[in-house]
Amino acid sequence: MPKADQARCQLANMIQQHCGIAVLPEELQAVSAGASGRTIMRAAGVLGIHWTGQRADNHSFLPAAHGLAQAGIRVPAILAEASLPGNCGACLVQDLGETDILSLREAPWPERRHAYAQAFRTLLPLYQLTPGWPLQPPFDAALYRWEQEYFAEHLIGRHLGGDAAAFLAQPELQAMADWLAGLPRVPVHRDCQSQNIMLHDGEAWLIDFQGMRYGRLEYDLASLLYDPYMQLDEAERNELLQLWEQMSGTRIDAGIYSACAMQRLMQALGAFANIGYNQQRDWYLNLIPAGLAALRHAAAHTPETSPAAPVAACLLQHLNM
Repeated sequence: MPKADQARCQLANMIQQHCGIAVLPEELQAVSAGASGRTIMRAAGVLGIHWTGQRADNHSFLPAAHGLAQAGIRVPAILAEASLPGNCGACLVQDLGETDILSLREAPWPERRHAYAQAFRTLLPLYQLTPGWPLQPPFDAALYRWEQEYFAEHLIGRHLGGDAAAFLAQPELQAMADWLAGLPRVPVHRDCQSQNIMLHDGEAWLIDFQGMRYGRLEYDLASLLYDPYMQLDEAERNELLQLWEQMSGTRIDAGIYSACAMQRLMQALGAFANIGYNQQRDWYLNLIPAGLAALRHAAAHTPETSPAAPVAACLLQHLNM
């Protein structure tokens, strides 16, 4: 039986067992089937999530969900969970609906701004946590360097047909990775983009937080404000940055923020090219121009005094942006 059919059967059985509702596997509505070995389906007022061991962070979802809920951070409630053969797992979670921040992309600015404010209120306590559950390995120089290599291989080399090795040979990239890795770290979501913040009952809720690790909160903030899915304009991005500073009571260091934005966008662009070509998903390939525009903006607005300034210059020159 194909893995997708196995996931359907296992989730249908869980719904019947834990919710007392008979659901045929074919009645489950697919919500997403991403590149991470996770399949999400909807039926009978709940979401079923099935995952494989394809990625190490898949098994971190349940501990993070329980830990975040106990800390009072809004995440979907876990209704049932199961370990499955073949290093797989499954769970049933609260269905938060279909409204995420991305679904408001065409909404008037005041509505979108309000949604981001809700997201900020949910995210702020995250960065004050001392998690009592295992997180993924923290952001260090090796992880920042991996993001740069991912970008070089898939975006520069495969998509643009450029010289990935020449790009990676620039010493400025390793220097920025080392600098960022030496800064203080807090727990971060790691994939804090518009599709991973749901809007439900007048509040913002976090999903897909299995990649939580220690890092810089500016990485999460840049993930949200430079999200190629949303394509915020400069004025909107600046207004939200000011709103964050007002709500957090802390001024963002422009140099660190720009560096994190460039790192995040390199990772995202590498993923767009990798998934787009390897899985023949044009939606990701179509996001590359917006991602490059965001990377150009982040690089162009990096302060000249920042340790990240040489990387900004390298990007602008190497990509001819």
